[in-house]
Amino acid sequence: MLKRLKEEDDEEYFRMLPAGYRFKPTDQELMDYYLRRKISGLPLPPNKIREVNFYSHDPETLTAMNNKVSSNEVEKEWYYFTPRERKYTNGSRPARKGGNGYWKATGVDKQVLLNGKKIGSKKTLVFHEGKPPKGSKTNWIMHEYVSSHAPVRVRHGKEDMKLDNWVLCKLYQNSREAKQKHRTTQEGNGLECQEKVEADIAAIVPNKMAAAVSESINMVASPAYHQYEQLDVESFNMNFEQDTNRIPEQGYPMPLFGENSNYYMFDNNSTLGGGFQQQVPNFGDFVTNAAAAAPVTFNVSSW
Repeated sequence: MLKRLKEEDDEEYFRMLPAGYRFKPTDQELMDYYLRRKISGLPLPPNKIREVNFYSHDPETLTAMNNKVSSNEVEKEWYYFTPRERKYTNGSRPARKGGNGYWKATGVDKQVLLNGKKIGSKKTLVFHEGKPPKGSKTNWIMHEYVSSHAPVRVRHGKEDMKLDNWVLCKLYQNSREAKQKHRTTQEGNGLECQEKVEADIAAIVPNKMAAAVSESINMVASPAYHQYEQLDVESFNMNFEQDTNRIPEQGYPMPLFGENSNYYMFDNNSTLGGGFQQQVPNFGDFVTNAAAAAPVTFNVSSW
């Protein structure tokens, strides 16, 4: 009952503060002004640190319990005083189970110094859902503060699993990992949509391509197509045979047309290398013969 009244008084105290003032102590302040006094049984200044069995609950349950007391939705960090239990009967390793998962230490412990002297240590842990060692990592982070000046707790028999009376825990969410998880979910949804579109295209395109190929095959197989192709080839051969001559003094075969023709012509009296001059075609009568439009290759190195 007294603890409940104390929490309500502390909440009222922070509610009366001007906008912008929040409970955000440093590591040294948490260790010296709050944890040390809690262990020693001294009165604490107004704070937002709750007493709870931290390792009996998961982070969602802890924050929900804390929000029932606090009305300030701006807070993104939660603080707790909690005892710790032993993991093994004959050891001093703390148990890290928490509700529907467990806490896993990451990195190395950091010393908390005050005026150059060590007053405690800070350990960083990450919450994993499920059972170890195959739990799923979450974005919940916890800093566990242990005082260097805490008295050694005396055990009362082997069944007494309590490791120490009080440590201080700071709980928060890693916003970077939360955003990355949200982005990954969105990308996954976008990938599913893309795969669906690609599947639809894969189902449509082969049918369209098959129809186009079938239409081309039917056209080539038609008698009219072969009749037109035969006439075109015969016309080409006829014109080519009539207009083919030899270039004077060189002996290179090429298509050569009459003086009144509108096609490419050559003049033996030209002063160009080899005695050939290409006249400009008359575009008024456009080339209609495939042989006349075909490119001709010359070996100009011997001219």
